[in-house]
Amino acid sequence: MVGAGISGLGAAHRLRGAGHQVDLIDRAAVPGGRCGPGILCGRAIMVGGRLIGAKYTALRDFLTELGPFPLEPAWMRLTHLIDGDLVALDHRDPASTLRYLVGAGAAAPDVVKFSYLSRRAQDEPGLLAPGYFSKLAGLGDRKPLTDHFDPVIARKLLAPMTIWMHGAEPDEVHLGSFGMVLSTIIDEFEQLTDGIQPVVAQLARRGVALRTGTTVSRVLVRNGRVRGLTLSEGGGPAVDRHYDAVVLALPAVVASELTTDEFPALAKLLAQVRYLPAAAAVVEYDREVFPPGVGGISLDNGPCRMAGAYGVERRNTVRYTFSGRAARPLPTAAVLDTWLGRTERLLADSFGLGALRRRGVVRRGWAAGYCAYLPFHLEFTTKLRHELAACGRLSLAGDFLLGTSLEACFRSGVAAAEAVTTELS
Repeated sequence: MVGAGISGLGAAHRLRGAGHQVDLIDRAAVPGGRCGPGILCGRAIMVGGRLIGAKYTALRDFLTELGPFPLEPAWMRLTHLIDGDLVALDHRDPASTLRYLVGAGAAAPDVVKFSYLSRRAQDEPGLLAPGYFSKLAGLGDRKPLTDHFDPVIARKLLAPMTIWMHGAEPDEVHLGSFGMVLSTIIDEFEQLTDGIQPVVAQLARRGVALRTGTTVSRVLVRNGRVRGLTLSEGGGPAVDRHYDAVVLALPAVVASELTTDEFPALAKLLAQVRYLPAAAAVVEYDREVFPPGVGGISLDNGPCRMAGAYGVERRNTVRYTFSGRAARPLPTAAVLDTWLGRTERLLADSFGLGALRRRGVVRRGWAAGYCAYLPFHLEFTTKLRHELAACGRLSLAGDFLLGTSLEACFRSGVAAAEAVTTELS
């Protein structure tokens, strides 16, 4: 197992449950991948992906079986700062959103279209899988969302959604993946109270061997079958280690680099997937930041596009997300601090707080933070399965397969483990 994010954890758990010995390998010193585990003022947090939706059945079953681990409510009801005005839009009250769009001058046919797609998304699982939106992709994925909706809807409604889910602007997102965005946004969310760290620790107690601080440089192949990995532990010399099978639970761009020598056709296909950078900071303050009933604020421009309370009970702790075009390329630490300070002043002014005093801050940045899904995604995954069929005892997991949510990543890991188990049996 290469990669100790949610996809890797799902694959490792399923493989261990099937009776296999599992090494979970990650180049970071602390496992957790883009969940971004950290400690803020003595408490575990997740700076990156952390939200667990009510629809996330596979991930919730895993947490119950392995734990249980305590969950706490997480805010998702946002106030939008649009053209200098604070606008409250609640996904549980779609009629108010539609009235706002009409009042803002959105084209009526496009308002009706958005309403219809939202209703269809309620019945979707939030995955990139065959269904209504994959059929819609066949008709509309030659154009981005901005060619399907008027500019008012694109800027005031779609941009906060797509940047939150994809780190991408509406003109970088297609209809086929938009259903995943809608389905996820209209969910209700919780988060792990104690972060991802206890989950990883429990997996280790169940027999999964953690190899952190370990860099993989090559997939070893003999006679068309994967035989192991070339890896370096703790900055030491590269060594070849034998494995009966390998799961790469990594961003597509990283998996491409590891497979380019032995499986060039697969690597070329994976290299088509584009990734977008993201940075985030979680800050604890000396007071609550948001007024009652406000879980966070979505910003309509600048590098910080969202600032939200870390949880219902942690309203003095704010998670800032820096994504979208204005946050590219990935900022240096100094630039990120400048962006953070600017957003703090904006929050203070918007809610009449005065100067905010920090108690602690944790920052993270990812060059491959978000997957920018290809148009005609199901065609891509069909080609991927075809190429994988020729790569004996190699499987893939990650956000580029089923979607960006924790549930989608976890399910991709489980599917990768089941594919490997089938080959080994």
